[in-house]
Amino acid sequence: MSCDNFKNHKCSTCDNRKVIVVQQKRKYTLNNTSEKYVCTVKVDGCLITEGARCDYLIINCDESVAYYVELKGKDFLYAIEQITRSIELLSDKINGCKINARIVLTRVPAPDLKNYPKILRFEKLLRGYNGNLRKDTIHLVEQLP
Repeated sequence: MSCDNFKNHKCSTCDNRKVIVVQQKRKYTLNNTSEKYVCTVKVDGCLITEGARCDYLIINCDESVAYYVELKGKDFLYAIEQITRSIELLSDKINGCKINARIVLTRVPAPDLKNYPKILRFEKLLRGYNGNLRKDTIHLVEQLP
C-alpha cells in the first residue's frame, strides 16, 4: 500500500472521511464520497523543511493515486518548481502511485503559459506517472474516483 510510509507519521492524517480540505487563503477540496482510505500529508514545514516544496500531499491509498497540492498567490511557474522538487524527494515513499499536480492560485497569470517549455516538461513528467495537472483560482474542487 502506498500509504505505509505515512500512517502514524507526525505530518499526516490518514482516514476515510468524506471531504478532505487543505487551505491557506486558497483552498483545495477533494470529495471522497466512496470513503476510500486517504492520507493527507503536510509537506511544507513538516515533511520537508528546506528548499522548494509543495504545501500538501494527498494519497488515495486504495487506488494508489497521489495529489501534490500547492496553494499559491500568482507565481504559477514557481508552484511547478515546488511540486517538481517534492516529487523528486518523495517518489520513493509513494512508489507505484499515479501522480497528479494541483495548483490553486489567487489569480491566473496574465499570459497563457500553456506552451511554456517548463510547463510542457512538467506535464510530460506527470504523464510518465499516468497523472495530470489541474489548476484553478481561489478554490479547486474535485471528486475522488
